[in-house]
Amino acid sequence: MNSPLLSIIIPAFNEEYRIINSLEIIDKYMGTMLFNWEVLIINDGSTDNTKNIIEEWIMHKHQFKVQTIEHQGKGAAVRYGILNSNSKYQFMCDADLSMPIDKISKFLNKMEEGYQIVIGSRQKTGAKRFNESIMRHILGRLFNFLIKLILVKNIEDTQCGFKCFNSNIAKDLFKLQQINGFAFDVEILFLAQKNNIDIFELPIEWRHNDKSKVRIILDPLLMARDILYIFINNIKNKYPLIKSK
Repeated sequence: MNSPLLSIIIPAFNEEYRIINSLEIIDKYMGTMLFNWEVLIINDGSTDNTKNIIEEWIMHKHQFKVQTIEHQGKGAAVRYGILNSNSKYQFMCDADLSMPIDKISKFLNKMEEGYQIVIGSRQKTGAKRFNESIMRHILGRLFNFLIKLILVKNIEDTQCGFKCFNSNIAKDLFKLQQINGFAFDVEILFLAQKNNIDIFELPIEWRHNDKSKVRIILDPLLMARDILYIFINNIKNKYPLIKSK
């Protein structure tokens, strides 16, 4: 079988109550596509029944695969998926499917136009956000201000969980990744800008899920710490330029 055009990479940690619904929606939509595709679910050392229910559900679905790794964080799970897929494009997708999956075609259209990275944005003109608390929104904007001040320029939303990469670029970038937590997105986008890789920010529809794994106080503090790590790593020349662009 030819290598797939697209790999959808889903990091999953303790997602037993919602992962199957997301997989069914993805399967139904992607089943209408005329190109080869695959879905890679990276089970990030879940302690609930996530692994078993996924393995049972995908038993007769050859385009879906699950791989369990030691629990390290979302960044580590996405990195594993990126480095272990062989598609032309790789699409990072949150397990809660807070963006309608049919919008993936807009990402692919931009990739076909020649962009190396296309990221979903909840802030660009045309984007729509639903069910998000004011506090969560304010914290997100403050975090984005910090990121733009220190690391990533001119990106309004680094943390949206839906991003598409050209495979060759993605593998080069993720091999340099050192952040395993939620701030890994910032590190990857920082590395992309450092290597003069064009990033297109695509406005999307996004619905906040009340069962989000992001802890509203602790995780922003941990992410701020990781931003400092990225800044220091760069000063120490721990991020060499990639060879292929």
